[in-house]
Amino acid sequence: QPNITMLVSIVLWLVSRQMGWNLPAYPAGTWYFNPLCWQVLFVFGSWCAMGGARKNEAFINSPYTLWFCVAYLIFALIMTMAGRFPDFGAMFPHWLYSTFNPNDKTFLAPYRLIHFAVIVILVIRFIPKDWPALEWRMFDPLIVCGQQSLAVFCVGVFLSFVGHFVLSVSSGSLLAQIFVSIAGITLMTIVAYYISWSKRQDKPLPKTPAKPKAG
Repeated sequence: QPNITMLVSIVLWLVSRQMGWNLPAYPAGTWYFNPLCWQVLFVFGSWCAMGGARKNEAFINSPYTLWFCVAYLIFALIMTMAGRFPDFGAMFPHWLYSTFNPNDKTFLAPYRLIHFAVIVILVIRFIPKDWPALEWRMFDPLIVCGQQSLAVFCVGVFLSFVGHFVLSVSSGSLLAQIFVSIAGITLMTIVAYYISWSKRQDKPLPKTPAKPKAG
């Protein structure tokens, strides 16, 4: 029952936000990405894959939906820049600025979920699943990283600490940030290819049919 599951997931997200539900974390505190809230993104992805997106093609392909998505992305960019640059942020009313800054990641603020849904709608609208370009070899690293997403995620968590340490002891310049980012992506891609290769090695070899005995 994808629709019922999606509805329950949304209710859990909303109630967790309202009640402040979260899981404890050692030594003291709570999870930064509250799983009771962030689960709605994963359920939403599953709901789309199980036919939810296909059943709403009329809404996705509506020109009004397209204009809303484009306007929302522009608005999100403006609010993000307002949070990055105080002088620019001071140009907006306090009630508007404070709604989006600081950014609520722990409890997955509604505007973050809408942002995610907007990107999904635009991808579904403009990139068909049988698009020939998806077969290009240049996309192989993305596909392999997706297939080994758990390993890539775990390595990424470790590399995030390494990258933060490197930037802390270095100049932290734009060039250093670009280098750390490229190095991290490269290492995660290498891990994904290694895991894929390792899994292929673990598969049992096909049995050779026995030759019939002579005479």
